[in-house]
Amino acid sequence: MTGGAHETVPGPGPVDPAGAAAVLRRARDVLVVGHVRPDADAAGSALALATALHRAGIPVTVSFGGPDPVPAGLVDTLDPAGLVVASVDAPRAPDLLVCCDISSSPRLGDLEPVLDTSGSSLAVDHHASFVAFTDRYLVDPGAPATVTLVRAVLAELGVPLDAVLARSLFAGLYTDTGGFRRGGADALRLGAELVDAGVEPAPLLRDIGGPVPFAWLAAQATVLAGAHREEGVAAGADLVWAAVDVATATRFRDRTVALVGPLQAAAGGGVAALLTETAPGEWSVSLRGNGSPDLSRVATTLGGGGHTGAAGFERSGTRDELLELLRAELAR
Repeated sequence: MTGGAHETVPGPGPVDPAGAAAVLRRARDVLVVGHVRPDADAAGSALALATALHRAGIPVTVSFGGPDPVPAGLVDTLDPAGLVVASVDAPRAPDLLVCCDISSSPRLGDLEPVLDTSGSSLAVDHHASFVAFTDRYLVDPGAPATVTLVRAVLAELGVPLDAVLARSLFAGLYTDTGGFRRGGADALRLGAELVDAGVEPAPLLRDIGGPVPFAWLAAQATVLAGAHREEGVAAGADLVWAAVDVATATRFRDRTVALVGPLQAAAGGGVAALLTETAPGEWSVSLRGNGSPDLSRVATTLGGGGHTGAAGFERSGTRDELLELLRAELAR
């Protein structure tokens, strides 16, 4: 990695990509963490950054907030160097803790205590709901994905792109832009750069998703057949929602979140909500919309976060209790 031996490391608070690069160069060892139940942006940003550090000779480990297991397709596809460990095996006192695609400390899951035992901490994130919880943070709510910020940091580190790094970055970019339906020209330009670096999109996306179990066809049909439309409850717009029971969520853990897509399509200009019971009485709620109402505000109020048009939260209770809370916030 390039960089002067006498460069200044920025003080606590917000940093730009150059400042983040300076922090990384000084680290003796690094733990890079993505959020609980990671998507491709969390995994891709963490693994692209960690792979670059590993190649530079900096001891680095990657983990994701537990206790839930990490989707096998993501790890098998994006981690050829074998940097990922289970959260229970992650270092508890790294010199530097880097949090990728994490908007608040609870999203660290069982790794949250490492904030207090690490030498210092750095967050790289693009959520509008980001709440400062690390010593330094590189945050841009206007970025289409956290991987775009990691790409900027890699450029400051002088790390050239190759197919391995590009695959991790492309996975996160494609996922968080909804297949390039969001993110504008900047996302498309980065996508082209990553393809030029060696990404083959079709096999990459197939590998990340893994083989589709035949039983999933019936399971998703059952969930979508139970969808409901409530007219006018989302600040005058419709709410379309469906619930995934705990048995289905456990059996198809890596796939259920994708069901929010058909709900959003059916909601039109309204709001889609997928309520997934991850354990008895414990729910993960994914929200999608067009930015009005502001789903980041809704989710943050209910204990989560995200973007104006895509957000989520986790909460205990019954399905009907969560729906009542959600309706009340959507109506504000």
